[in-house]
Amino acid sequence: MRFFKFVVVAGITFIGTSADESLAAPDQIGLAVTVRNDVSRIEPTVAKILAGDDIVRDEVVRTLHDSGAKFVLKDSTNLILGPNSTLKLDRAVFTDEKTVGDIAIKLSTGSFRFMTGNSAKDSYAINTPIATMGIRGTTLDILIERFKNTVVLQHGEARVCAGGACIELLKVGDTAVVTANGPKVDIKLQSLSSWSFEANCSGMCGQTTFAEAENAITTGSVGTGGASGGGGGGGGPTTTLTATAGASPGASSTVPPNSPGNLLTGGFAVSGAISASVSPTGP
Repeated sequence: MRFFKFVVVAGITFIGTSADESLAAPDQIGLAVTVRNDVSRIEPTVAKILAGDDIVRDEVVRTLHDSGAKFVLKDSTNLILGPNSTLKLDRAVFTDEKTVGDIAIKLSTGSFRFMTGNSAKDSYAINTPIATMGIRGTTLDILIERFKNTVVLQHGEARVCAGGACIELLKVGDTAVVTANGPKVDIKLQSLSSWSFEANCSGMCGQTTFAEAENAITTGSVGTGGASGGGGGGGGPTTTLTATAGASPGASSTVPPNSPGNLLTGGFAVSGAISASVSPTGP
């Protein structure tokens, strides 16, 4: 028999159904600060994403050609998507309003810039079809292709491991190139990269705190253009929450690499038994 329950809070009556028909809203983990052209949520529901929208756990986001987006998580981590990119905000648990307890992001394809926020060193895991990355106090540019991942250090330090070997990224521009050829995985260090995310910044690459993003929504300061940071990119409408750039990229987050085989699945990526890892160096 179906049952109903009534809960009265502050004079408002909420009507709920049985437990298998939960009315709980999705867990917000951040905000969309900038949306350029065609950016959509494709799982678990399909909808356009607009500047000011909540970013929630377990959603899959896709940008199309000449499009991009900037998301700011509750701990002030900044995640910027270039064109033709897909990611899943796979897991997120916050210990409080400003600190991540655990978060996993799956990058399927495309280009990304990841700037850490204020969370503990073991909070983050970034997975791709052929790599797993751990990050702390670091800004990394990441290009995901089917059998090749490129990781470029823009700030801080990082260690990249794959195929039983590790390399250190110590200077701005140091680049790890991970390639997969069947079961074989190679990793190489380059002092410079022929690829750069800068062309995809379109004004989105300055770091923004979550408090600044919330303030922009509260004050209604939504306009066109981008937050401070690198330029580039083509034309097209851009909607941005106007906020002053905040914390420097050198925040204190880190993530240890996930175990091999913890690769991207879920219907939009290639999965397999190949893995690489990126971890921070230093204390």
